[in-house]
Amino acid sequence: RDRIAIFDATNSTVKRRQWILEECTSPEKRPGKPTGVVFVESICDDEALLEENFRFKVQNSPDFEGMTEDEAVVDLRKRVKKYEEQYETVDDDSLSYIKVFNLSTKVMVNHCYGRMSKIIVPAIMAWNIGVRPIFMCRPGKTHSSVCTDEDDYVSYVNESDPSLADMSVHTRKKSMKGDMLGMDGLAFSLKLRDFIQKESAEFISRRTDISKSRNTGTSLTGITPWERPFPTTVLTSTMPRAVQTCRWAKEHDLVEQFSNLNPLDKGDFNGLELDQIQDIDPDWYAALEQDPFHTRFPGGESYADLIHRLESIIIDVEQQVAPVLIVSHVSVLQLLIAYCRNSPVEKAMSIEVPMHTVLKFTPSRGGGWTETRHQLLENNSPSPLAPVTSGSDLSYLSLETPPTPIWNDPILRKRQSPGFPKEI
Repeated sequence: RDRIAIFDATNSTVKRRQWILEECTSPEKRPGKPTGVVFVESICDDEALLEENFRFKVQNSPDFEGMTEDEAVVDLRKRVKKYEEQYETVDDDSLSYIKVFNLSTKVMVNHCYGRMSKIIVPAIMAWNIGVRPIFMCRPGKTHSSVCTDEDDYVSYVNESDPSLADMSVHTRKKSMKGDMLGMDGLAFSLKLRDFIQKESAEFISRRTDISKSRNTGTSLTGITPWERPFPTTVLTSTMPRAVQTCRWAKEHDLVEQFSNLNPLDKGDFNGLELDQIQDIDPDWYAALEQDPFHTRFPGGESYADLIHRLESIIIDVEQQVAPVLIVSHVSVLQLLIAYCRNSPVEKAMSIEVPMHTVLKFTPSRGGGWTETRHQLLENNSPSPLAPVTSGSDLSYLSLETPPTPIWNDPILRKRQSPGFPKEI
């Protein structure tokens, strides 16, 4: 298992950087465990960016208490001037380094190979200081006679539901596979459309200064797709119900489908319940309980595998300067939420991702994200658009459950309920 450390320090002289190299690569100090080193240097000579950074610094640092903003900026400029007199840029081409100019307007890369060039360099190029929000949600709920687990795989179908008989053969097959939204799901889709339109309008009103210079392409302004009905990039999995949840955006060619956003692949155990898996392979089940993050489903994935296929998605989201909506599934959203919360990914399996709720992440001043939740539809009540027809009481299959790993199917906790089917 790879380990990566970030040494956040000035390291502004050749002597200081040489000391770091010796500490990490010396055979005497690290016998048999040499550590690769890549230096990242940020260079800014854009006066507009410098002015904005200076004012942000003095507004948020206790070092300038008691000064006016202009006095603090003058004082900070004096400090920077003294710092520049001692600064020595990275110019040794035998080293591995990345130079970022003016917030990734230009990036210079030297001796960076493999995973570093594949992931880290694109990530540095993608990060920006934009204030665009990121929205995340699950697909809308399927037909009332179909019960899915927390990662949207079908667990049980009530084939005796009379409403299924009223459907065409094609529609009935899609519904029973969980590929179609039910009435609650359709209602959520419409509410999601209204919510995103409202949020997009508010974003535009706050960023009118960008629209005046939208073609500059700089890291400060970016290029925002203002010609769209609303400036929101919509990313979904390829699962039909996720795409249908955003059908209003699909009509305007705003939806981008990515298989990377598909739920965790359970391989040979796909569609099986937790107790069934335990009976079939008790040794594997014991390993899962011991290490749920790294244990891979036979023929499928582990959460650690899922992280690797989400790397490109995170870079794609980070580089956006307009709002982003992600419609995906519990396992995927758990990891994306952990990323935004800066919480340990090894514990992501316990993150709750409620149905018919949008999680909004807004960049915070100084770094990080502010999280808010917006429940657009009550989960335990019929859709306001039309009543939900059901041939039997499925209340014991409620999706209102405590946060649990996605393989800990909520159905299993209800097996003692009256009327629960013995075979699923």
